[in-house]
Amino acid sequence: MDKNKLTKYITLLLYIMYAFSAVIVIKEKEVINIIIIVFCVAATIALVIINKKNKKLLSDNLYIVSALFIMISSLLGSCYNFYDISHYDDFLHVWSGLISCTVAFSLITFFYNENQLKDLNKVFLIIFLFMFSMGVASLWEIAEFFLDTYFGMNMQVGGLKDTIIDMIDALVGTVIMIPFIIKNKK
Repeated sequence: MDKNKLTKYITLLLYIMYAFSAVIVIKEKEVINIIIIVFCVAATIALVIINKKNKKLLSDNLYIVSALFIMISSLLGSCYNFYDISHYDDFLHVWSGLISCTVAFSLITFFYNENQLKDLNKVFLIIFLFMFSMGVASLWEIAEFFLDTYFGMNMQVGGLKDTIIDMIDALVGTVIMIPFIIKNKK
């Protein structure tokens, strides 16, 4: 099966899951979960548009991984309480480190042509990938703090300890991904 068909099937499956979940949460009158599902659908639509308009920026592989991440983290994690599963949050933060690193490299390949990419200093590339990925992780933790503080949510269940563990998880994902990107840089 080619990537384009796989992308379409996964997108269709995600929309079906979101629709099914929306029916359930509307029936149960779970307002916050309705908002989460609307976010999931909007984020998936945005990814579809970016993927269709610019595969160099958001390849089919990156689209699939990102769209699944949104579903697994937001829908399953928040609406279906998967965050209650031990280390589920750790898994997602490691995965976010992998994705953030890949997004950073996609940005590099978007702005540089093949010749420039070949000449790109490896040390610079490693530093950029690392800093970008860890920057995304820190912005996420700031968002969690903001939501907890001003909207009464409970995203940072373990407080500072949770934040640091989440950052370490993202670091692990980043450190795992950087060698793959450097090795396969084309």
